[in-house]
Amino acid sequence: MDLRFISELAKRILLDKTAFDKAIYELENNLDGVLYIKENASLNNMKPFVKALKKDREKGAPVCLAAALLISEDAYKQYKKRGIPDEVFYDTFSDISVWVNTAKREENIDGLLEVWWIRHILYLNMFKLGRMQYQFYKTDYILSGLSPLQDLKAPIKNKSRVLNIHIPEGARLDYSECEKSVLLARKFFSEYFPEYDYKGFVCDSWLLDPRNAEFMSADSNIMKFSNLFCTVLKPHKNNKEIIRRLWGKQNEKTDFSLLSEDIDLQKRTKKYLLSGGKTGNGYGFILK
Repeated sequence: MDLRFISELAKRILLDKTAFDKAIYELENNLDGVLYIKENASLNNMKPFVKALKKDREKGAPVCLAAALLISEDAYKQYKKRGIPDEVFYDTFSDISVWVNTAKREENIDGLLEVWWIRHILYLNMFKLGRMQYQFYKTDYILSGLSPLQDLKAPIKNKSRVLNIHIPEGARLDYSECEKSVLLARKFFSEYFPEYDYKGFVCDSWLLDPRNAEFMSADSNIMKFSNLFCTVLKPHKNNKEIIRRLWGKQNEKTDFSLLSEDIDLQKRTKKYLLSGGKTGNGYGFILK
């Protein structure tokens, strides 16, 4: 355990100080518990993390953060072995801070709760390149909610290797920055993972829901974002992910009339929801 590395990582990714201090406390006073998670968890086995949270989310979150910081040391060594620049490492691992902040905002808990998501970061299954993140992925159109007819319209066959695009919160969704990100991704995976033969990029996101056009401004960054993709399909499943992203609420029974209207997009979305509008995701494709 290299506390200097962990402290530098926390500094570089702007990790919340209270959450970091609690994680350090676990490293100093519950090292066996933290090491158990580190040594037994993997990309395909997150049970040790889940077990820590299942018993007590508030007490388990700092333990999970401590374990994630320890695993980050091993990840950094793998980055160096492949010759991946430090800039990519710190940009990618800044996602830990995003989810630590989310845990504080949504549940007032200091630590890491979104362990299923962060595993992609810890075990080199996802990288942040410019504005967006890219995950090694195999398409599963049934899981994504696409119908058999939509499957036929998809420009990439089901069960194909792709790079799954994710858009982390924080920076503006600037179209030119997203374009640059895709170019960076093409170069990055060609240089550092040449063995990965992928067919293109996919993105399953509320930002691509075709129904956004019913209430969003045509010149908004979100509407422009869809222009990155050669094809966008609408899964048959509805969801309220937009509420979580705009208001930080997860409750499916949210009273729309109580939602704040601090920005124009909140006003437009609230009016749309109150009129009975439905929301969900769109599924976009970019060919290699």
